[in-house]
Amino acid sequence: MNRDKIAIWLKFVNLECDKLSVEVLEPHGLTLTQYKILKFLLINPQCTIRQVDIEEYFYIRNPTVTRILQNLEKKGLIERRTNPQDSRSKVICLTDKATAMKNLLYQLGEELEEKLTKNLTPKDKTELLRLIEKNIILKRRSRYAKYFAFRSWLYGNVAC
Repeated sequence: MNRDKIAIWLKFVNLECDKLSVEVLEPHGLTLTQYKILKFLLINPQCTIRQVDIEEYFYIRNPTVTRILQNLEKKGLIERRTNPQDSRSKVICLTDKATAMKNLLYQLGEELEEKLTKNLTPKDKTELLRLIEKNIILKRRSRYAKYFAFRSWLYGNVAC
């Protein structure tokens, strides 16, 4: 394997992030995607997000989002209600149980950030972010600009 290729190293970083997210989130009964969706719902006005908004925002296909939302519903973290603007669609609402997890979700994000970047100095982190943002935003500004605005709240400085 050619270990000097950036794509290979990015894949290693992604795998490490997946591994760390299991370590941090699994004790709380969450997957990384469930975590991201809960935090997304927390920062948006209650009961305004539709399933299609989640699909578009995270670039996840409909069947996958359906399964994730069903699991969050079974855990008592979300409810689907009729959209007051369009009775043909549903909005996703956080339950009181999920809203009570707000501080925990922040703490989990900080823990994930700390574990993923433990060997980086603050200067290293700033430089890494600058290079990632330069590469991704310049190539796909319209698709990722909204994501990067959300990223700092969601993960601190980590985008896994």
